[in-house]
Amino acid sequence: MYMPTTENLLHIVVDSLSRMDSRLAGHGERVAYGMLLLPAPGFTPEELSHMLWTVLFHDIGNFRPMEIADLLEMEQHENFSHARYGYFFLKQFWPYQEFTPMVRYHHSGSREIEASGMDEKNQWAAKRLQVVDFVDLYRIGHPDAGRKEILTALETSNSRNFDVRAVEEVSGLVRTLPAIPQEELPDRAHCALLEQFRQARTSERERKMLLETLVRSVDFRSRSTALHCVTVTHISEHLARLCGLDALETEAVRLGAMLHDLGKIAIPVEILECPGKLSGRDWEIMRSHVTITRELLEGRVDDTVLQIAVRHHETPDGTGYPVGLSGEQLSLPQRIVAVADVVSALSEERSYKPGFPVEKVIEIVEELCRQGKLCPKVVELLLAHREEICLSARQAGQTVAEQYQRLTEEYQACR
Repeated sequence: MYMPTTENLLHIVVDSLSRMDSRLAGHGERVAYGMLLLPAPGFTPEELSHMLWTVLFHDIGNFRPMEIADLLEMEQHENFSHARYGYFFLKQFWPYQEFTPMVRYHHSGSREIEASGMDEKNQWAAKRLQVVDFVDLYRIGHPDAGRKEILTALETSNSRNFDVRAVEEVSGLVRTLPAIPQEELPDRAHCALLEQFRQARTSERERKMLLETLVRSVDFRSRSTALHCVTVTHISEHLARLCGLDALETEAVRLGAMLHDLGKIAIPVEILECPGKLSGRDWEIMRSHVTITRELLEGRVDDTVLQIAVRHHETPDGTGYPVGLSGEQLSLPQRIVAVADVVSALSEERSYKPGFPVEKVIEIVEELCRQGKLCPKVVELLLAHREEICLSARQAGQTVAEQYQRLTEEYQACR
């Protein structure tokens, strides 16, 4: 019941990915729209849909903003390849594994694509993604460029080793596509992609996996936060059941906990990984993740889920943020996630501190409760069931830790 519709999920994905780098706002959606307009030989509606969702995420590895000029260049000799990193990330979580290889090669030359061992559909997609991506990045870097300038850039792109047929097809699209005013392009692209996804009937299970992939991309931006979301979600679910919440309420808690830090996709990695106390300005930027989470989710998830997600830093005594709510203004599900967030943050190693042992975590939680910062009822249940809750959270975190380690090792091995 609480899982976002396909339309709302598309909005959440596009707007969230746009927050990673404001210069690339809407880039993934425009590129996916360009791919949709090309003739895709032999693709079923479901395969086309799966490929286009993958294109939306093709820059998911670009968590450290790069110069537009660098993104336009080939990546074979770079110290960091966002294409390869994105591919190894998607391998861990993506529902459409058959199309992850094209992400790895979307900045590679046509010869490397042909030698990759990918199937024909991935090769077709990678070659065209490379060219459509180039066109949109060129337009970003040259905002006044018209059709003639774009075609000239494509005609002189031989040094990039683009596939000749892909260049011809994209050039034909540029020549024949009616001019769309920039302000109308997002709506045009959104409507076309949404229609395709609806025809392919993106299932609730697929939507869940797509949303989880987006959330994992936020956690995996920093080694110190890789386990945070899954730990908070697991502890929250456990506490919800102990508090006697029914299945529907527990599902709202699970989804709200999963989404609670989505706004951190817009927080610079340098702040997330700061080894010491944040400066006043950096602390304000960090705190803004709650407001950004609201902006990304409002009107796109059920309001119950939204309020759980955006109130995890509010406190019963009214000293929390961003609003300073207190007392009965905070529902039990909201209080549950707030406790789980604190427990997770204390338990995990961060750039500025080691992970605390259970005894230390409990000591700090009890003190925060005495100060009025955490809900006594939830803390009481946490204390009464600390061993089973901590064991369950560790088990859940272990799976994600292994995924993060595997991602790191696979990426390092291919450099």
